[in-house]
Amino acid sequence: MKVFVILPILKHPVYEEITFKELAQVASKDTQIHVESLEEGPASIESVYDEVIASPSIVKLVRRAEDEGYEAVIIDCMGDPGLDAAREIAKIPVLGPCQASIALASLLASRFSVITVLKNVIPIFHDLAKKYGAADKVVSVRSIEVPVLDLEKKWNEVKAALETQGRAAVEEEKAEALILGCTGMIGMAHDLQKALGVPVIDPAPAALMMAEALVRLNLSHSKLKYPPPPAKNRSVNP
Repeated sequence: MKVFVILPILKHPVYEEITFKELAQVASKDTQIHVESLEEGPASIESVYDEVIASPSIVKLVRRAEDEGYEAVIIDCMGDPGLDAAREIAKIPVLGPCQASIALASLLASRFSVITVLKNVIPIFHDLAKKYGAADKVVSVRSIEVPVLDLEKKWNEVKAALETQGRAAVEEEKAEALILGCTGMIGMAHDLQKALGVPVIDPAPAALMMAEALVRLNLSHSKLKYPPPPAKNRSVNP
């Protein structure tokens, strides 16, 4: 099985390497993972504006992945940027980590919280929770106030802040599970789960597991929901 992982930020070999290493640890033995970031787009995604800027490059990579024989694509950002558009142009499964994490959390708990990077992205998660039918299950969205590009540099500070905000979500909002609200937090779920005693979902591995399951079950998104775009002249084509 071949899975194409789009890191929807400007070309960043270090993050590509980290993402590949973490996903390879949980991937099935027969799964080949390719991680690629963008030639054009934002340095990080921390707003709807960033998502819009990234989307043209994302859909181009989705098209390329399908043409090159990949069997699934993961858009590796918790905002699920360009997800609906990508599904319109592709027949293979295209996964967003936020949707995948919410679906998985719904299997494990009836109340869960998202712990993300910055306050300004909190509204994005509430909007996505509504879109994915989980507004009544996402009892809070909290932030650690560390920008995406500082997560790796401030690893210990980030882990401590995640535990503080996660514990508050469990104690104050009665969250029964937690979702890491940025794929840049990859690899931090295990220790947090051990410290807090509740399920903690790492979104990128969650998306990978679901991608593998969909491929093995020969399932993909409905083309009634995501029909191909009408043929017409466009100044930008994927």
